Amino acid sequence: MKQIVRSGEAEVVVKKSRFIGEAHLIQSEEEAAALIAETRKKYYDARHVCYAYSLGEKNPALKFSDDGEPKGTAGKPILDVVTGSDIMNILIIVTRYFGGTLLGTGGLVRAYSDAAKEALANAEVGELISCVKRCFRFAYPEYDKIRFLLEKEEITDFETEYGSDISITVYIPEDKDEDILRKITDTTKGQVSSEELGRETVCR
Repeated sequence: MKQIVRSGEAEVVVKKSRFIGEAHLIQSEEEAAALIAETRKKYYDARHVCYAYSLGEKNPALKFSDDGEPKGTAGKPILDVVTGSDIMNILIIVTRYFGGTLLGTGGLVRAYSDAAKEALANAEVGELISCVKRCFRFAYPEYDKIRFLLEKEEITDFETEYGSDISITVYIPEDKDEDILRKITDTTKGQVSSEELGRETVCR
């Protein structure tokens, strides 16, 4: 699964109607409601603020709203973008400023769908990976070797603490954990201690 790392925004104009799309990460229905309320306040003079969201991985909570548009022309097209994205915990809001010309059912569906797709395309998305949280402790002379090995394995986000020795806390993908542990042990000739601190899902 994937997750939004940075929100995305886009605007689509159809026959002078403006459709402003926003794609966000959410962690709860309360957070979704707060973001929708914030959007309504930001675009207080807009005709419609439509949305759809998916919350949770298995049997996710799904919700959408046409907000006064003809049934099935706004919330459902946005929801189709949400559910087709393979992204977890996602909210897409599309705000419409009416341009004076009726777009018809097909026109509305295309406009809301396009605004949702473009907002999502402009968001930064990361992969959710099951990782082992591990702490390595070693003497100062081993630091460069261990850092080089981790960076070679594309593990660049780690916390370093300096004391009488050095400790590095890293998140290692579960399928790489044993191999990296062996490589570090071999590289340092066993001059490193390792402690597993737990397992977490990390977005990269």
